[in-house]
Amino acid sequence: MGLKGVEEGWVKGEVVYIDGPVSFLGDVDPDKGTLERGGEVLEIDDRIMVFSEGAGSTVGSYVIYNMRLNGVAPRGMIMCKADAIITIGCIVASIPLVHRIGSDDLREIGRSGWAEINSYLGLVRVGTGK
Repeated sequence: MGLKGVEEGWVKGEVVYIDGPVSFLGDVDPDKGTLERGGEVLEIDDRIMVFSEGAGSTVGSYVIYNMRLNGVAPRGMIMCKADAIITIGCIVASIPLVHRIGSDDLREIGRSGWAEINSYLGLVRVGTGK
């Protein structure tokens, strides 16, 4: 599939699917490990975030790193397209990231409820078990 990974490591866990781009500066609370959009609050702490792409400020890298410092970072991220801001944030926060996933596959991963990723190898496995 030609997936691309950054930040070495295997992680597995519950996925949280976010429909559309994520702004780490505007949508994410780095103190609580939550993402709020349209009145809905999603827990992203200790989960694998699944979303299409980033949006917004260059401060996003710092927000991702701040989540790690606060102990509320996601386990990993799966995206269609990671920009430099999210990539740098994941590298400094040691959060495995896999991108270049097609949008149909991304939605399927989001519906799966559970995923395992190896960022270094660019591998994604989906399922419902732990």
